Amino acid sequence: MDTKYTPSHVANFFLDKSFDEDDLVDALKLLKLVYIGYGWVLAILDRTLFDDKIEAWENGPVIPSLYNEFKHFGEDSIKFYAIDLNLETLETTIPRISKKDEKVINVLDFVWDIYNQFTGRQLSDMTHKSDTPWSEAYNENKQCQIPDNLIQKHFQERITKYLDASQATEST
Repeated sequence: MDTKYTPSHVANFFLDKSFDEDDLVDALKLLKLVYIGYGWVLAILDRTLFDDKIEAWENGPVIPSLYNEFKHFGEDSIKFYAIDLNLETLETTIPRISKKDEKVINVLDFVWDIYNQFTGRQLSDMTHKSDTPWSEAYNENKQCQIPDNLIQKHFQERITKYLDASQATEST
């Protein structure tokens, strides 16, 4: 099952986790979780989660459509889901990742379990260090897209480091 989602689907996955665990997130943290989730899915499942471009902005990687959806929350906790609007019927829906898409859900669950302990600022710091896709794509004078191949390579390297560290710990 290689369903294409939107960033709103992924954001709502993390918002569900946030609401279920009574551990609300702010917009910065949500944006970074969605980016990290995208990177892990790309690295592990070799597929993109959504077609929206990810751009290198001053404070790290940003998905513009998601930023625009949640920027009004500022530093406050997000209390509402992302919505999709059908322009023909004017009906709104809350996009959700299919429960049948177990591989994606497993990866995103892992991302939540590992990265939820960090604040939005800490995640932002992690995602725009000098050895990240952001650093390779960032241009001070304009917002530019971060290519998927850079994101995939970075997260594959992170997975390799994680596995190497796990194996080293197990052998001691």
